[in-house]
Amino acid sequence: MTATKMGETPLQSTPIAISAFTAEELETRGMGDVTALVDYVPGLQISDVNGYAQLYLRGVGSNNVFIGSDPSTTVHVDGVYLARPIAYFVDFLDVERVEVLRGPQGTLYGRNSVGGTVNIISRRPTREPTGQIQLTGGTYDELGFKGYVSGPIGSTGLLGSLSVSRARRHGFFDNISEGGDLVDQDAFGARGQIYAPLGDRADVTVRADFHHSDEATAGASKLLEPIGVPLDDSILGDYRKVSVNAPNSLEIRTYGVSADINFDISDRATIRSLTAYRSLKSDNVTDADASSLDTTRSLFDLRQDQFSEEITLNARFDRLSFVAGVYYFRETDREPANVILPLFGLTHFQRPHLTAESHAVFAQAEYRFNDVLSGIVGLRYTDEDKHYRLTDFWTFSGSLDPEEGILAPKLVGVPGFSDPFEVDSTKSNSAVTPKFGLNYQPSEDLLLYVSATRGFKSGGFDFGATSQEQQTRGYGPEYLWSYEIGMKSDWLDNRLRANFSAFFYDYKDLQVTVYTPPASGFTQNAATAEVKGVEAEIIGAPAESIRLFASIAYLDARYKDYPEAQVKAFGPFDASGKRLNDAPRWTFTAGGAWTRRLTGGSALTMGVDFHYRTTQYFSPANDGVNGATGYPAQQGPVGLLNARLGWSSADGVWDAILIGRNLLDREYITMAADYGGPALTTVIGRPGAPRTVSLQVTRRF
Repeated sequence: MTATKMGETPLQSTPIAISAFTAEELETRGMGDVTALVDYVPGLQISDVNGYAQLYLRGVGSNNVFIGSDPSTTVHVDGVYLARPIAYFVDFLDVERVEVLRGPQGTLYGRNSVGGTVNIISRRPTREPTGQIQLTGGTYDELGFKGYVSGPIGSTGLLGSLSVSRARRHGFFDNISEGGDLVDQDAFGARGQIYAPLGDRADVTVRADFHHSDEATAGASKLLEPIGVPLDDSILGDYRKVSVNAPNSLEIRTYGVSADINFDISDRATIRSLTAYRSLKSDNVTDADASSLDTTRSLFDLRQDQFSEEITLNARFDRLSFVAGVYYFRETDREPANVILPLFGLTHFQRPHLTAESHAVFAQAEYRFNDVLSGIVGLRYTDEDKHYRLTDFWTFSGSLDPEEGILAPKLVGVPGFSDPFEVDSTKSNSAVTPKFGLNYQPSEDLLLYVSATRGFKSGGFDFGATSQEQQTRGYGPEYLWSYEIGMKSDWLDNRLRANFSAFFYDYKDLQVTVYTPPASGFTQNAATAEVKGVEAEIIGAPAESIRLFASIAYLDARYKDYPEAQVKAFGPFDASGKRLNDAPRWTFTAGGAWTRRLTGGSALTMGVDFHYRTTQYFSPANDGVNGATGYPAQQGPVGLLNARLGWSSADGVWDAILIGRNLLDREYITMAADYGGPALTTVIGRPGAPRTVSLQVTRRF
């Protein structure tokens, strides 16, 4: 089953391209957070920029992840939208399933889900007492614990669940300078739920969660080209080693509470209210030059609060089913940043504050013309308002240590940068995003569908820009029309599942962040683009003990008209015809699992999968223009091999799984950018995770 806002429907009867993963699949494949979805979801790419997530789905995403901006591919937890991408990398905890909806969700998940959305759905409290304990140990001194209990709370009639997790691991990347190893793990999380019936026709589920982590993040810490420093240049090409002279750290505290109320008006109609509040704090310290030279350090402190309310009415009749609702969202966000230039005795202070509100009304209906043919019509009106304030100034300082503070600050105008300035600006955007669809389902085993959907992402402000004019103006909204045709099918008595989709995107005013000397990054609406693609997902069970799966995606995502692109390497150029960021032409995954019953009824399971993707670019320049060659802001073809060996007891009480990821120990990067570096023009990147092996032991009760 899949939980669309039209109500729970079988996955194969839902006319959307969806990749879904059960709790068992997440566990046995070692998929601990959203980054692991990349290996198994066609067209999905995820980058980590100092703990901020960049999600691209079918080539649609954003490399602006800071205050004033919004993600293009969104994440929802139990229906609650997460506004800040720095909260996306929290470990999966108490999860029933994860769904990735590909393509714009302009009607039902309207707030900026122009690329698609990731739905994380929690396990519901159970009526029978149950629970489990899981211990994990692995390479890089990994140690982890997860515990879960669920069941009735005494004789109150209430049901509850509580889960906790604790994880520690040493750093993945060896730092040959003084800043310590990077990408360690030190995290704690908890989630609780209480379900209460409210009479015969209503119920409420209250959820609360908390997460705290304090880790040495990698960010864009790997130099990708020589800078003339022997120590740093000596490890070029070795993605297991970095050279940064100052500590990189990221501390996150986030918590949230929600109330999910359902009231059955009748046997055919239900009203749902979902009220949620979330709070997020993060402290981020980065050696921004990615080198052993002490030229640039950055400190980001984020404080964000959000409130949302959604009320929906679901109704089902003989031929008509529909959902209608209203949505309200409010966010307050402040993200003070200090960029310190120790060699010059300068610090750049930015003090941005954002208040954002979103209002929406939406409806979507499906009408069955007969037993096999139905049509879908949906419409959403969204109104977005953002109020942005900023103080921007430079200081000469008597102290260069951010831990000691800045002594005797003096406002200065720095040649080539900017004079002190303030911004107080408001931006309002609105859009109508319709959806039209036609579905043909002659049997439970076959669904053919065609759809046209409009996506919308609101405009924003340029936290990274250094001019008052750019900060005040910001950038406008982007729009996307998606045309898709698909098939979902089951064959051979459900031993073979084959799902296909083909799509065309007409992309207008897409938002692209570019970097210009000496240290300015600003977002512009980069004219138009076209995205064409084909995807296939196949699951087969040729025998009771064998399960095979494969997915393949072809993507042709290009700027159609982008004459004013810029990169620091060679300045302005025409990017028309260039490929979009994080949009490899081909991605492919194939794998399977084999289970053998042992004497006494226990079982041994062996599984393996291989993920391959072709070259992906991280800049509109692709591999160079205007005579420049070898531009390194890209990742060539890479293949990743994962495998697992598991044992389960005959009574299902004990499980043990040995999981290996990236077993070939491939070296690659997940993002790159042409900002930072000693000369502020160096290309730097984020290495992907190395080979890891872990053992999970689970006891259920």
